[in-house]
Amino acid sequence: ANAGVYDSGEFEAVMEDALRRADWSSFPARRAASTHAGRLRGIGIATYLEAGGGGSAPKDQVAAEFDANGAITLYAVTQSSGQGHETVFPQIVAETLGVDSAHIRFHPGPPTADLIGNGTGGSRGVLGTGSAFRVLGQKLIESARPHAAVMLGAPESALRYADGAFHAGDRSIGFIELARALAGSKPHPLDTVAEGTFGTTYPNGCHIAEVEIDPGTGAASIERYTAVDDLGNVINPTLVEGQVHGGVMQGAGQVFGEHAVYDPSTAQLLTGSFMDYVMPRAGWLRAIQVHDHPVPTPTNALGAKGVGEAGCSGSLPALANATIDALRPLGIEQLDTPFTPFRLWKAIHDAR
Repeated sequence: ANAGVYDSGEFEAVMEDALRRADWSSFPARRAASTHAGRLRGIGIATYLEAGGGGSAPKDQVAAEFDANGAITLYAVTQSSGQGHETVFPQIVAETLGVDSAHIRFHPGPPTADLIGNGTGGSRGVLGTGSAFRVLGQKLIESARPHAAVMLGAPESALRYADGAFHAGDRSIGFIELARALAGSKPHPLDTVAEGTFGTTYPNGCHIAEVEIDPGTGAASIERYTAVDDLGNVINPTLVEGQVHGGVMQGAGQVFGEHAVYDPSTAQLLTGSFMDYVMPRAGWLRAIQVHDHPVPTPTNALGAKGVGEAGCSGSLPALANATIDALRPLGIEQLDTPFTPFRLWKAIHDAR
């Protein structure tokens, strides 16, 4: 045993939600319609549980530096390769402070001070670095409190922080306004380093796919796709949906086309360019539903679970199961991927 502990989840509810949204009970009618049109149709379901997070560094450190206008630059060692760090990290700090994210930008890499942390990978970006930025936002408020007390002429105990400002009776000063007023000091008195720790999370979900096959050509098409995922608290729904879409397409690529082929006698790679190596295309996935079923995790400050590998974890088995289900009326129970048109056509031809 590895002593791993599942953090949270409502696994049965996730599956029931997916079955309802996919209209599973009405599939026989859709299959009959496809059969009437001379096509094979199958449905496939897959539930997954994916470990997200973990890393070699014991913690993630982040930093904030202020300029003369009170604007904030955030720093972390993690690098983005399309995950949207430049959007979500400022969003986390802005929501914590209660200020407009237009005042905040993210710069990958350390500032003048050295930072330690884990890089992007293993679905850990928001769990580690994002949680550290939540801690940083809270630390910034407390660091600014004594300065706000001086500005407002009130004891710190009398201050209330809400809606991006410190309040004392009928007087208030906004956080950005305060940061601007303190900009004459070098370094800026609110420049801050914070750190966060996080544990492994277990994103999970249920994906359901419907695939239709043209027996005459072997061409397969994804007719319906439903994904219900428990990713914990969702920080940015648009970024999450984009990552799920990308993961689903990655699974589709492996199921229907991607294949590294080598010459058996020379070991020469035969699929060395995109002329020969099939990549998934957006047109493969015309109808997809993505839904959240969030169950917050207690393992980090955001309550978020990993998302980067969720789409692929569910789509590969769901699509493979749907394809085999379409072939099952012909007595075909097993077929190696990728399910290329030729491979499907040959399996259908041989079965008949």
